[in-house]
Amino acid sequence: RKAQSEPTPSLPGLVHFVVTYARNSRLHLSYSEEDIACFLAGLGACRLSILQGLSGTGKTSLPKIFSEAIEGNCELVEVESSWKDKNELLGYYNEFSEKFTPKKFTQALYKAVLNPEIVTFIVLDEMNLSRIEYYFSDFLSLMENEEGKRFLKLLNVPLYQETPEGKKPYAALEDGETIKVPSNIYFIGTANRDESTFVISDKVYDRAHTMNFMKRAPKVKDYKDPLAPRFYSYDVLAQLFAEAKKSAHFDIESQNDVKKVEELLAPYNITFGNRILNQMEDFVVLYDACFPERDATKEALESILLSKVVSKLETKTIDDKDSLVEAFTQLGYLQCADFVKKLNED
Repeated sequence: RKAQSEPTPSLPGLVHFVVTYARNSRLHLSYSEEDIACFLAGLGACRLSILQGLSGTGKTSLPKIFSEAIEGNCELVEVESSWKDKNELLGYYNEFSEKFTPKKFTQALYKAVLNPEIVTFIVLDEMNLSRIEYYFSDFLSLMENEEGKRFLKLLNVPLYQETPEGKKPYAALEDGETIKVPSNIYFIGTANRDESTFVISDKVYDRAHTMNFMKRAPKVKDYKDPLAPRFYSYDVLAQLFAEAKKSAHFDIESQNDVKKVEELLAPYNITFGNRILNQMEDFVVLYDACFPERDATKEALESILLSKVVSKLETKTIDDKDSLVEAFTQLGYLQCADFVKKLNED
């Protein structure tokens, strides 16, 4: 990996490279620079991303090809409808055999602890087949903690390796029973929206960055030979995020557009707190940093307002859609206007 490190890493360079890598890959995947910038800025804004929408639109492929391009690790965990608690995700301890049987999720966590320099995605595929709060609530709470202070107790008795020399502690477990949730981990959830899945609650949405996949990507016809991946270590990626946040300041409360959107949504009791405010500011700064040739601030602001705030109209009864559509159109937020226009069409 280190031999294939990107010599001059930058956010715009990373966006362009992933788009080109995906197009020329064996699967010939079609993602725009705006798609990749949105995904990348979401990673820098919070630890959980939700990719939702129609089946077959590239939700699962996106983290897989992104990870492949930067030589990260991507672990796919298939969520099952029968999951009722965190043990379905983490694994079980058998008191009779005195053995702990870890699930794929726990193995991915353990691997990430041992390889802190490698960006790791844990993809919860079809995450809303079961209620997310049933099996993922501990991680929703853990993400509130500062980096370096996220620990998860797996069981109440210490585990040791059985070796010819005797019992030895596991390298990535503290006291034989607690695992660290390291900084190089990002959780990615894919979600279909149909009658077979559960509605995702505001508690989950508020802690996540959301991308909507509502149409099939165009087929790639112009492609070349596959590209070699370029290694972006976690430290490099974290540094790019930190530099972008440090070099630009965006105060969302001073934005007139945001105030007007809040006024439009006030009759529906829709607003946002400090957690969402901080995520929105980070997202706008990082997305804008991906496009140094142009001012992408308004584009980024509409994207994050739609996914974090305006989308909450989905659960509301709107008496006068036309006036709301017109108000968003006058603000220049055509995606928001289109979203409102399609509400409750069925």
